[in-house]
Amino acid sequence: MKTRAARAAGCALFLLLAASSCRAADARPNVILISLNALRADHLGTYGYARETAPNIALLARGSAVFDRAVSQSHWTLSSLASLFTSKYVRSHGLYDRGGRLSKKETTLAEALKAGGYKTAAFTGGLDTSGFYGLNQGFELYDDETGSRPMGSFREIMPKALNWLAAHRGDRFFLFLDSYDIHPPFDKPWPAGVASSYAGLLKGKTLDYGLFRDYKDGELPVGGGKVRLGREDLDYVNARYDNGITYADGFLGALFKKLRALGLADGTVIILTAEHGEELGEHGSFDRFGSGDLHDEAVRVPLIVKLPGKDLKGARVRAQVQLIDIMPTILDLAGLRPGPGAQGKSLRPLLEAPAAELDRYVYSEAGPRKCAVGTGKWKLIYDKGDYSLFDLAADKAEAVNAAAKNPDVVYELAQKLAAWRRETGPAGGRGAQRVALTEEMKRKLKEAGYWTSDGPRP
Repeated sequence: MKTRAARAAGCALFLLLAASSCRAADARPNVILISLNALRADHLGTYGYARETAPNIALLARGSAVFDRAVSQSHWTLSSLASLFTSKYVRSHGLYDRGGRLSKKETTLAEALKAGGYKTAAFTGGLDTSGFYGLNQGFELYDDETGSRPMGSFREIMPKALNWLAAHRGDRFFLFLDSYDIHPPFDKPWPAGVASSYAGLLKGKTLDYGLFRDYKDGELPVGGGKVRLGREDLDYVNARYDNGITYADGFLGALFKKLRALGLADGTVIILTAEHGEELGEHGSFDRFGSGDLHDEAVRVPLIVKLPGKDLKGARVRAQVQLIDIMPTILDLAGLRPGPGAQGKSLRPLLEAPAAELDRYVYSEAGPRKCAVGTGKWKLIYDKGDYSLFDLAADKAEAVNAAAKNPDVVYELAQKLAAWRRETGPAGGRGAQRVALTEEMKRKLKEAGYWTSDGPRP
């Protein structure tokens, strides 16, 4: 009798624990990660921009935590997304150029979530977000199809993503979305009720890298000569860029509406960011690639985090953070642990205490020989032996090189950079695998303005 009673008690305890485990698993949030390619933080009303370019993002931000200073690990898409997905600096995963592919030895965010029981899917605009580069590791569905066009828009991406959500509303899921609507060419329509009176040099021209690549120090080569772009011309380019933000934002509104209709809104973490920003004539250039830009227009990105069932009331997080922090944050919220190689930190403590201060350095790269370190107040850029220092508090445009007047700061940050380079280099021979581009990929890169006589850029 005692044995049967013990067995019965044991079974009851097992069922109780199993039920508890199921409830804990069921309580884990869904995750939607949105990266808006080339979205600058300073062109959102949420970050103080004079125009309200993205009302749906603003609405999301009002119930979320808004990170005031989030820094990308690279100035271009492929390197940056590889860092986001692996929580590693570019020096560590080694994916510097389009001749590389993410090593299968790396553990990605999607792989970790899939192993934790999540359904995983991605819908992207192809090109530098192509699964060809290994970014599809861990995704059960990775849709990067753009047909004959070089880059994809939410116009095609979002309907497929919404259908997938409806089909998987009963699953625990991770969904990644990325589009090129904001990225050059700046060709999205003017918002309803808005018209342009601009009649200058750029009217009717395709505003892409093919046009702007040779823009330098305020002048644009035209018809064998050079024409200086005035304030009206630059304002027109900025307005066309903003059109892309508004266009993408409309599709995000449809996504948020769908989540509410499916009953998923209260059980889903939503993280919105960008893999990099975009040059709009700052520092005499529109060519983020050729310049290897590590100024804020290229590497400061938005980061907005909405937690399920919790109104964070637009709490501002002042501490500076990095894109490599996103993977540990998501896994922490999902009750999972990142691998031992993760170099980012979970932002959960900052979501719980947004006013907390962190003594932290952030790092970005534009190739193996150009990198930057930031403290929040200072940014030091190292470029093939030369150092430039910028006081971000007093000089938000990074227009004045303060290195000569602050040698002690240069020395301190140069030492930080040197130590970081030593600590984050590839270990044990790991690094990106080498691959050859297909002819179709070459064609798309050329059409997108990513190709010169020397081959693909960067």
